[in-house]
Amino acid sequence: MSVRSWHAAAVNIWETEGRRFEVVMASDVVRDGMALELTDLDGDAGAGPALEIFWSHSDRTFEFLAHQPVRLPLAVLTRFVDAAVSRLPPGT
Repeated sequence: MSVRSWHAAAVNIWETEGRRFEVVMASDVVRDGMALELTDLDGDAGAGPALEIFWSHSDRTFEFLAHQPVRLPLAVLTRFVDAAVSRLPPGT
């Protein structure tokens, strides 16, 4: 079982095509970085975030993770990636 240690810095709700998505920006002290997580609030996916874009402070790289299968509009994925590029790393 994976234990995640993070602090939520900001939460946003996006709505598109009749669906709601939660976007959380969080600090992860274990992995030494920041992440943006996407959860489909109205989908059939399990609980918790479906997608994550993580910025590593130690090696200054981005990593894309799919925690579970999710079907989403391309516009949501594009907006999610754009948000990560503009908000991670912090202070950019």
